[in-house]
Amino acid sequence: MTSSNPSIMDATIRNKLLKKYRTQVASATSTVCATLAVTPLENLKTRMQTHNFKNITECAKYIWRTEGIRGYTAGLLPPLMSVTFVRVVSFSTYQVVKYAISDEFEKHTGVSPLVYYNERGSTPTLATITTFTVAGMCAGLAASPFACPFELAKNVVQTSVLMSHRSQASPNAVKDPTLRTLPRLGTIQAFKQIISRHGFAGLYTGYHLHATRDTIGTGLYFGVYETVKQIIAKELGEQQSPFGPPLVAGALCGTVPWLVTYSLDTRKTRAQSVLLGKSKEIGEATVAVARSSMYKGLSVSLMRTSVQNMILLSLFEYVKTKINNLES
Repeated sequence: MTSSNPSIMDATIRNKLLKKYRTQVASATSTVCATLAVTPLENLKTRMQTHNFKNITECAKYIWRTEGIRGYTAGLLPPLMSVTFVRVVSFSTYQVVKYAISDEFEKHTGVSPLVYYNERGSTPTLATITTFTVAGMCAGLAASPFACPFELAKNVVQTSVLMSHRSQASPNAVKDPTLRTLPRLGTIQAFKQIISRHGFAGLYTGYHLHATRDTIGTGLYFGVYETVKQIIAKELGEQQSPFGPPLVAGALCGTVPWLVTYSLDTRKTRAQSVLLGKSKEIGEATVAVARSSMYKGLSVSLMRTSVQNMILLSLFEYVKTKINNLES
C-alpha cells in the first residue's frame, strides 16, 4: 500500500532498493562506525611511523602535552570521507569478482566454490581460498586510486603540528606550551598546498607502495576472513551467535595482512607525511626516521586493526542479514 505522504518512500520500493544495494549500505554503515571508534589509535600509529618516538607511551604523552585532545581526533574527516567510499568500492568489487571467479571454477570443474562454501558444515578448500583471495586482491587494486589521495591528506593533517615544530619530534617540544594552540592544517588546506607545491601528481606520492600494500593486504584480508569464518561456523554448529564468527574472523583478517604489509605501509606513510614540511625539516625527518625501525607502531596498529575489523565485519554481516530479512 502506497503511503499517503509522497515524501515517504513506499516500504516495498525501499526494501527492494535496500536489497539491491545491501552490500553498499552495509559496508558504508559499518565503516562509519568502525572509523569513528579507532581514530585515536590511527593517530598514534601515524605518529609512531613518521617520528622517532621510543614507544607508544612516549608518543601518547607527547600528543597530549603538545596538542591536547585534538591530537587524538586529527585527520578524522579524510577517513570518514574516503574510507567509507573506498570500502563501498572494495566490497562491491569483491562481490562481483568472487562470483565471476566462482562461475569460472564451475565451468571447468562442475563445482561452484561459493555454493560449496555456503553448504552447512563445509570446510575450506583450495578453490574457496583462491576465490576469496584473488577477488580480494582485485578489490584492493581497484580501490587504491581513490584511497591514496585521501590517505595522504590524512597523514599530512595528523602530523602537521609535529612538522611545524620539528620533524623529528624532539622531546624538548613538550616544554613549548604554544604548540597546543598552534593552528592545525585542515584537510582542504592540505589538498591545496600539496597540489600547489607538488602538482596534482603530488596527491599520488607513494602510490606504488599504496597499491602494492592494498593488493596484497586486501587479498589476505578477505581470504583469511572468509576461511576463518567458515571454520568457526562449522565448529560452533547451529548454536552460534550471529556475531561470533565475524568477530573472531574480523580480528584475525585485520592482523595477518598488517603483519605482512606493515613495512610497505611505513615507507608509504613516511614519504607522504613530510610533503609539506620545510626543506630543512624534511631532511631532518628523513634522517631521523631512517634510523628507526620500519615496524615502529606495529603494536598499536595491530590493536587498531583488530578492533576496527571486529566492529566493521560484525556490523556488516548484521546489517546485511537484517536487509535480507526485509519483506519484499
